[in-house]
Amino acid sequence: MLFFILGLSQTMVAQGPGRTIVTQPTSPSNTTTTPNTNTSTTADPNQRQQQQNQQQSLYNDVDTFGVFSYYADNPQQEFPFKDSLISEYYQQFDPVRRRELDWMHLGLVGSAAQPIVFQPLLRQGFDVGLHQYDLYINPVQQLPFYRLEKAYTNLSFTQGSAQSDGILIAQFSRNFAKGINYTLDYRRINQLSQQTQFVNQSNQHTTFSNGLSYKGPKGRYEAYFAFAANTINHEDNGGLVSEPIKDGDFSSPSSADVFLEDARTRHSHRELGYTHFYQVGGGADSLGRVRRAYTLKHQIILAQHKYKYYDNFAQADTAFYNRFPGLLLDDRGVRFYLEDQVFENSFKISTFKLDRSLRPNALKRQRDVLELGLRQSTHHISQEPADTVINNLFLEGKIGFQPNDRVKIQGEAHLGLLWANAGDYRLSGELEWNTGKIGVLSVQFTNQLYSPSWIQSEFYLSQQQVWQNDFKKTLSTHLWATYALPKWRWSVSGGYHLLSNFIYYDTTAFARQIGTPISIVQLAVSKGFKLGPIYLDNVAAFQQNSAETALRLPQLFAKHSLYYQGRWFKVLEVRFGADLRYTTDYQANYYNPVTGQFQLQNDRQIALYPALDAFFCMRVTRFRAFIKWENFSSLFITDRLFYQTAYYAHPAASIRWGISWRLVN
Repeated sequence: MLFFILGLSQTMVAQGPGRTIVTQPTSPSNTTTTPNTNTSTTADPNQRQQQQNQQQSLYNDVDTFGVFSYYADNPQQEFPFKDSLISEYYQQFDPVRRRELDWMHLGLVGSAAQPIVFQPLLRQGFDVGLHQYDLYINPVQQLPFYRLEKAYTNLSFTQGSAQSDGILIAQFSRNFAKGINYTLDYRRINQLSQQTQFVNQSNQHTTFSNGLSYKGPKGRYEAYFAFAANTINHEDNGGLVSEPIKDGDFSSPSSADVFLEDARTRHSHRELGYTHFYQVGGGADSLGRVRRAYTLKHQIILAQHKYKYYDNFAQADTAFYNRFPGLLLDDRGVRFYLEDQVFENSFKISTFKLDRSLRPNALKRQRDVLELGLRQSTHHISQEPADTVINNLFLEGKIGFQPNDRVKIQGEAHLGLLWANAGDYRLSGELEWNTGKIGVLSVQFTNQLYSPSWIQSEFYLSQQQVWQNDFKKTLSTHLWATYALPKWRWSVSGGYHLLSNFIYYDTTAFARQIGTPISIVQLAVSKGFKLGPIYLDNVAAFQQNSAETALRLPQLFAKHSLYYQGRWFKVLEVRFGADLRYTTDYQANYYNPVTGQFQLQNDRQIALYPALDAFFCMRVTRFRAFIKWENFSSLFITDRLFYQTAYYAHPAASIRWGISWRLVN
């Protein structure tokens, strides 16, 4: 039945690739970014746990039903399933909004995105430097495996105002004989309507991940095989030269003038991973006492990453490319192409002790863990007009201590030993203390030194060198602390970031490095109010930046949600109301599709715009549905459009609806 639905979706969502995600990249409160944004293959295990924590609101009940997820990197650390309630994120189908602190994009679901509130990019080893679509990519290490008794299926579909605009998610897992489990994760975004979007702005994203896990009869050997395919196809219009022509109360997006009419971006990621363990010890003795376990781990990853931008431009588009001095244009247009073929090996030894509770239906949790290992990777870079081979060798370590539900201490580190990126390092730690009635205190710290990315160092267009840089390494330090009182629906967070030798893209689109250290101070407050069935949730983040010449951020981002939540007819759970979001005026970045980077610009001031959405959500047992009226504030704010990124406007008011259905059989 699942494969029939997947096949049917090709017609429902239209032809071509596309995808979205369920798990959310972490917010600044977790001092990290999206999965797999640092290196071609290496994912951060601690990062995944933070993502799992964000899937459920601080104020919502945990929804568990005997299905636990985990990742091949550490099968002994499990997470409960938390995606069948009507939470404040359910109607937020757009990945940039499925988090406490939103990201911004180009006005279209699946378009290039970046955080509104600053958060650091965690780095390890070689990095191509193209991260504009990280929110929509599901790398092979991010494929969740499941421990379950019955087959599990989770389906969701979201339809836009046009039939060709839709989002489909399908997840499936099933046990087989002899300790084998199969898991599948399929995600798709299609935004193809030319009537509701601006000229040359469609996109199609597809992610297909699947894997097999094997656990030996004596529990000593475990193996995980996974394959992930991510494909992103995006039309790039470069933004609006002029806004749509207004004719009375009617304004069609197709009447707007854009910078580029035939530009395209395509990213293709193919990854194959094999991870296996051999364990000694563990389990319980005759008295029920948990024994310490010792493991050997080996992981191999093969990957192919392709990045392409091309434009068969008309003569009018040449003015857009004249910002790159010395670039010789011809009738064939403009082309950027880079391919990164990766072979990665890692060997690790670890010891851990599980929680005392080893009941079959209990969440598996490590009381402590100590891990040490080596990770070697080779990158074959094919770029017009030259090829290069880059090697990395990193020493990695991890330590964790969680004696009970109230205290958790984690630390991770890596150090570049040989070849490229030698001397790069990262130290990170997290402390969480749940005092019960007094509240929850969490502190995260990161200090890292990392080399410039490939794009920051050199960039070619149409086989011509645009720049060649010899930048210094960037040193960054980040501290974030949160104190929360869940009973009172309240939390306050403070952050400090210090960046030395920060690399940015200036108003001419060129990569630059600032020698003056940049400091960023942040304060985030979350407070919820309740009066009977009426709720008001509020989040506000303040930030102050010391170097506007290199980094520009809004001083305030805030969002508010006013809604009714209750149960009708004893079985129907409902939530309906309105969401409001805005940022204060500031000189927002411009997204340059040629370089794939967000850059500075001095020509457009993004004014405060109160973006309002109305929504209705419902749930009956395992079935959920929503309908949403997006940006209906455009009906009464007629003198300007909604912008988050300079030159890229959001479309006018439109209707979205979605359904999701969880099956366990």
